[in-house]
Amino acid sequence: MDKTELIDLLKRIGKGIASMFGDNCEVLISDLDNPENSIIAIYNGHVTGRKIGDPLSELGFRTIRKQEIEKDLINYKGKTKEGALVKCSTFHIQVGDNRLALGINYDYTYLDMAQSALRGFLETEEEVDEVFVENSREMLKNLLEEADKLVGKPPSLMSKDDRLKIVSYLDERGAFLVQRGVKIVAEHLNVSRYTIYNYLNEINRNKNKYK
Repeated sequence: MDKTELIDLLKRIGKGIASMFGDNCEVLISDLDNPENSIIAIYNGHVTGRKIGDPLSELGFRTIRKQEIEKDLINYKGKTKEGALVKCSTFHIQVGDNRLALGINYDYTYLDMAQSALRGFLETEEEVDEVFVENSREMLKNLLEEADKLVGKPPSLMSKDDRLKIVSYLDERGAFLVQRGVKIVAEHLNVSRYTIYNYLNEINRNKNKYK
């Protein structure tokens, strides 16, 4: 493949990439052997404001100076003179004595602004876990599962202190406001309803012990 054929191939690839990713995606083909008039094809050149016949970027000159054209530069940050944020990749191609580069520059300024807006919108002042359920029984079921995880044991292996910790956890979250909540918790812990009431009284007498 001679230089002309290679350039034609790169033009087809470049045009396809620019078309696929839209107006914010600039693709250019550069002749590294002619750095001062390097750009031989460019698509969506409005991204960086460049045109055919323009020179290499400062990074391009530096790459040639350091003789690093064997190494591709992938996904690095750039910025236009207007301050737009650009994600860049440069692929170096050498066939015989011909040295070319395919550059891709994607303007993500508006995506960055959208990300900042979303981050601000999604931030909350306080870490509060809220699970939305269809009915109070489902809420109680979820609370019992979380309470079991808290002590890390099945009810059959729980000590009295474990059960007190669970009842305290459930009480703080309003589990006993649910209709038949005491009965459901008692059945889950394999104790009587009377025992649950005793646990609640003990917890109220020692408010900080089972937090």
